[in-house]
Amino acid sequence: MSAIPGFAGWADDLKARAEVVTDMGIPMAWTPEHVQARLVEAFDILARSGTRVGPRQHANGWPAMVHEFADLVDAQARAIAEKERQQLRSARPTADELSRMNEALAWPLHHLDGRPLQSDALMLWAYATALGRDMAAMLHARKKRAMALADEMMKRRNALPWGAGEHGAGDCRAMADQWRSALRRQIAREVSASVPASEAQAVFRARCEASNCMPYRVKPHEAVPDRCLSRTNLDRQRKVAAAAVASGLRRAGVAVR
Repeated sequence: MSAIPGFAGWADDLKARAEVVTDMGIPMAWTPEHVQARLVEAFDILARSGTRVGPRQHANGWPAMVHEFADLVDAQARAIAEKERQQLRSARPTADELSRMNEALAWPLHHLDGRPLQSDALMLWAYATALGRDMAAMLHARKKRAMALADEMMKRRNALPWGAGEHGAGDCRAMADQWRSALRRQIAREVSASVPASEAQAVFRARCEASNCMPYRVKPHEAVPDRCLSRTNLDRQRKVAAAAVASGLRRAGVAVR
């Protein structure tokens, strides 16, 4: 079995999972499952604390991605969630709970540095699980924004090499498409007349790219490369992320709690 990135090694992970669990239900060594449970707990404590999870929030040491999640829920949903928190989570968190929360929310910074996609997947999953959010709806909203960004990037890149001038945006895009199409046909004729058939396709593409007449395409995941847009990818990345955090905590000798 090959090692998964983030694990100290698959044998090490199996050994850790086989360790005796304490009477409190806490494993003797850090496991991916316990890391995920602690992060869900952290977001639950954050909600109970009455602190708004959003762009205006200030909290030293918390991952910047925490501030994005509130934007995934509309105003009505936030109002309903706030009412539910007041009714069902009247108990304020203790100092120990707040300490556990800050500890867990800082893990991505320390153990997932350089792995933004995995960090995003783990934190988004924990946030949605803790607050009972509709993951499908959140990912749909995120993908919709990514598609809009990708479309805007394509429009800017595929615009005519000169300004729109007196033409409107729609007319300018139509002119750009016509200009590129005409230039590709011209290049195709020149390549066909001067380049052997076996090399024609490669030469044609190279000349088109050099002339900026190939339509520029941007996929949603390319527009937001550090954000999960599908449930399948989110689940895959957050499992690897949880394993990486657990491995890092074990190597650092952090006590399990």
